Amino acid sequence: MGARTMAVPAAWQPWGAALWGRIKRVLGLDRAGANASATARSLPAAAPATRAARKTVAPNEAFTPTRPRAGRRALVGRHAELTIALQALTDEAAHVVLYSERGRGKTSLANLVVERLRRGGVIVGRHACDAASDFDQIIRGLLRDLPASLLPGDDTGAADGDGCLGVLPQGKLLPADIAAIPGRLSCNKIVFVVDEFDRVQDEVTRTRLADTIKMLSDRGDRLLFMIVGVSTTLEHILGQHPSIERNITSLHLPLLTDDEIAEMLTRGGHAIGVTFTDAACVRVAGVARGMPYMAQLMGLRITQMALLRGASETSAADVAAAVERLVTDVSPETVGKYAMLMAGADGEAVQAALQDIAQAPQDKWGRMTLPAGLAAAPHGLEKLLDSDVLLPAAGAPGRFQYADRKLIYYVLLLAARGGGAAAATRHKSQWPAPAPRSASTAAH
Repeated sequence: MGARTMAVPAAWQPWGAALWGRIKRVLGLDRAGANASATARSLPAAAPATRAARKTVAPNEAFTPTRPRAGRRALVGRHAELTIALQALTDEAAHVVLYSERGRGKTSLANLVVERLRRGGVIVGRHACDAASDFDQIIRGLLRDLPASLLPGDDTGAADGDGCLGVLPQGKLLPADIAAIPGRLSCNKIVFVVDEFDRVQDEVTRTRLADTIKMLSDRGDRLLFMIVGVSTTLEHILGQHPSIERNITSLHLPLLTDDEIAEMLTRGGHAIGVTFTDAACVRVAGVARGMPYMAQLMGLRITQMALLRGASETSAADVAAAVERLVTDVSPETVGKYAMLMAGADGEAVQAALQDIAQAPQDKWGRMTLPAGLAAAPHGLEKLLDSDVLLPAAGAPGRFQYADRKLIYYVLLLAARGGGAAAATRHKSQWPAPAPRSASTAAH
């Protein structure tokens, strides 16, 4: 059979020529082309073919210390907690209480739980509390967040923008009114997410919410609550209500591991187009101490410094510049508190103690055993407790945790910058004894 020929459209000819040239180079038929290709690889890549071509994002989109994360791809180190929360709310008819100290990512995890619930067809209402919130305001806020489309077709009780408020009676709400909500709406399941519940000051509100959870648990699983708040114990969130403990799945968010912080930095850097070196990850983990907030903040500052240099990989200079920026940004209140602690004859010992506790080993809840030098100086411990630097760890006799993590960050940043570390080493055991009190002082 004779060879067939086919006319190639003019628009395709450059593409066809380029493909044939590439085939020849791969097969070694075009040595000149191969040499030209090797030469081209040795030259700096053009900017449009590197960072821009990778569809990168801005640093403040990859690292978000000032706002909660969103989306499953942004989640690092919380997969077990996500699974537990979803199982509780979808399979076990259990209410969820999500709590930890500030900065561990509670709202980010809650956002992801809500996203997954909605994708599964569950109706979700959300409300964020403030110090003045009471029970009625919280419940009405949750109903206002629900779409009015859930109302029965002949129900016109909800005004525009008020969601499903029409299903609630006027006047003071009772737990029974909340338990009746699912029967008045056209949906199979509802989850109410109450965020920042720790800000509620009214104990009556906490009691009424606990009573509501108890009543809902007795009646079925069509309406469940997820309570989110800053706390170190479940009791600080809901108060002393032993009768509802069996109806609740409590989720105390742990600190991130150093490997998880490195993963966070690597993911964020990849999205930006900047590679984090192992050394940079170690430096960040050493300051962050397991806290997502500080890891996010340092990741943001380091990548900003790298991009200012036009670099695609972090350097020691980027880390140093980021640390210097963070030291400068520390609030005057924290700087003033640190200066006050340094004042006096025991200033060097206080500095050493702060360095020791800032770097002391801690468990996943942030609880630590006192460093030896501080344990041997009870008057020094008393000063740190009275100054709200430390507090006894809840549920762990003899262990302590940070009462003021902003101050601890300042201490760690100063150490990372190189200030104070030598003094801390020299004066570990030189805490002066307290001055004896005079007879008149003792009498008072």
